[in-house]
Amino acid sequence: MLTTQSKIAEQISLRIRQQTSDAAVDERELMLSVHQKLGIIVRNRLYESKGIESQEVDGSFYYPIEGIPVLKKSKNKYYIKMPSTSMSLPFGVDIKRVGTDEGMGFIPVPNGFSDLYAGLDSASLEGQIGYYKSGVNLMFSNMNSTNNPTTVNIEMVLPFGALDEDDEISIPTDVLAEIVELVFTDFVRTLQIPVDEVNNGIDN
Repeated sequence: MLTTQSKIAEQISLRIRQQTSDAAVDERELMLSVHQKLGIIVRNRLYESKGIESQEVDGSFYYPIEGIPVLKKSKNKYYIKMPSTSMSLPFGVDIKRVGTDEGMGFIPVPNGFSDLYAGLDSASLEGQIGYYKSGVNLMFSNMNSTNNPTTVNIEMVLPFGALDEDDEISIPTDVLAEIVELVFTDFVRTLQIPVDEVNNGIDN
């Protein structure tokens, strides 16, 4: 289902106002809570798929971010600034692809790969470029002055830091309903709205 962060926040805010006219809710707080709950749902669903032949995140959660400038540190180390905070997901599935418009994508390698494998044949990656996360940066291995691109593209799971609140995002209908319910319940508890006033927006 196509929606936006602001629409989700407004939907939750409306439900809260239906319960009490005294509630003053900052929609930015609602959106932050939406981000957090969505991360939990995606992570839980990934863990629930453990043991299934394919452990994957729903492809609709991935978004491409293009034209990220490649920067250079000393000692010929190349990197990019992460365009958004990534979700904490296992198996490196928070990032689907890093690369350029042409050619193969780069390959994920262990953190600190360049130092760990320095001098070993495996450090060459058979001519391919590797990447690993280091703080707010994405570091590249086996990138040098002859093969470094000017910019790279990256596909990430819901990179909210790079999405405007009115940018369309695709969220499965059942997931959207779960997010709305979780955030609504949290704010009801925080605002201390009496339980008997909460009817989940359903008329009897």
